[in-house]
Amino acid sequence: MGIFRTNNPFQYDEVDGIVIDEQAPEPNVQGVGTGVAILAGQFQRGSSDLSRVSSIKDFHERYGKSSYLGNIQLKNKKFSTLKIIRVVAIDAVLASLTVDDGDSTDLATFSAKHKGVYGNSIKITIAAGSVEGSKYTIEDTSVGNAEFFPKEIYDNVLITGLAAALEDSKLVNVSVIATSAEPDPISESALTSGSDGTVGDTDYETAMEKAEPDSAGNILFLDDYSQTRNGYLKTHAAITQNKMVICAEEEGDAVSDNETDVALLRDTDGRIIYASNWVQTKIDGKPKFTSPASWYASILSQIGAHIDPAYAGNSEFLFGVTGLKKDLTRTDYIALMDAGVSAFEFDSDIGFKIKSGIVTQIANSSKLTVVRRRMADYLTNSLGRFLKVYQNDVNRASKRTAVKGAMLRFIQGQESDGILPGDSEVQNGLAKIVDIDSENTNDSIAAGRFIIVYKQRIFSSMRFIILKAEIGESVVVTEGE
Repeated sequence: MGIFRTNNPFQYDEVDGIVIDEQAPEPNVQGVGTGVAILAGQFQRGSSDLSRVSSIKDFHERYGKSSYLGNIQLKNKKFSTLKIIRVVAIDAVLASLTVDDGDSTDLATFSAKHKGVYGNSIKITIAAGSVEGSKYTIEDTSVGNAEFFPKEIYDNVLITGLAAALEDSKLVNVSVIATSAEPDPISESALTSGSDGTVGDTDYETAMEKAEPDSAGNILFLDDYSQTRNGYLKTHAAITQNKMVICAEEEGDAVSDNETDVALLRDTDGRIIYASNWVQTKIDGKPKFTSPASWYASILSQIGAHIDPAYAGNSEFLFGVTGLKKDLTRTDYIALMDAGVSAFEFDSDIGFKIKSGIVTQIANSSKLTVVRRRMADYLTNSLGRFLKVYQNDVNRASKRTAVKGAMLRFIQGQESDGILPGDSEVQNGLAKIVDIDSENTNDSIAAGRFIIVYKQRIFSSMRFIILKAEIGESVVVTEGE
């Protein structure tokens, strides 16, 4: 009889023999990412589903090299991880071309892969096949896309096998209508009637719904803003409670407009950022002002959750900035900070940067900063994902102790990495507590509850640095001062 393997102690002594009970060590907490930015925007082509972009080449191939608003907002900046949702107008139309037998019988319809005017740049040539059937040549004639979509040539294709032959085409889908004859030859005939339609606020609302899944991302922003769309972002943050959203002013808004608009964008969790002061950059060699939201998202994507977006060192991420729309005064920045607006500034000693890394929530001083919200999400998401491993496990003391141990190891690792403060950073107290005893009673355990009380101090940022100086001919410094 061979060796029997089981983790069930009731099977240990069912029969004489060798039993192996192999156990894995208790799991550890793994930190989750905080830099996944999601852009809902308008592009030349592409799917309207949430999709991760792996490289610039991948982005251009799927969404196009163009002057669409989505492309503009991504110019001259980097993202740690970027996902895209293409905003498609409800009245957008697929470009198409129907071919016939030369008489009056339609045989097949070729349609662009995605809705939009881009499809009108696709041309189809049909000639006699080298041996049988027809030879189909499909070409993308739009500027800048030849490197991604070389001519597709399908030779010796019978109408009965046309759909199967073009199944992997990157440019078109085909629907066969009839198989009574082969298509009449045509020369470089373009798909027609493709239209982008008119993109409206509700189209952005529809696109944002694609970002609702829990693991979609950490930061949601748009390529084009209105107060209605800002309102949709606010709603999204409240519904999902799993990410931050970046609202923004419209170009030309004054400080007073910001104060009025941001008052409608408060929340209780501190998940909303309102970005102000349009940013100038060079696009195709010419200066152009762009929304501050995309620059803010770029910074958040590249920094740790414990870093204030207004940290002076983050100016390195704004290498593409050449100017700002508004020349704001100290009084303006005070008014904006008081209102919950996070605006860009130019510091002659540092460069371009964010002035105040705050959220729109201004009623609760403990939830005022972007850092507080991002760190709370980072810690709770990391621990919450870890705790899934123990869901419905046996509620015994050793398991609860194992959970506490793993949490403490994770926290200590964050302290070693400089992400969380250690106990030495706190006067007359501790930086953290993981309590598995005080709220777990015989009754609560019997009811299937395991309550963990976790309290954690996080680093603040040095938002206000005060140098108290006394300098003069009469100053005398005595020992002990």
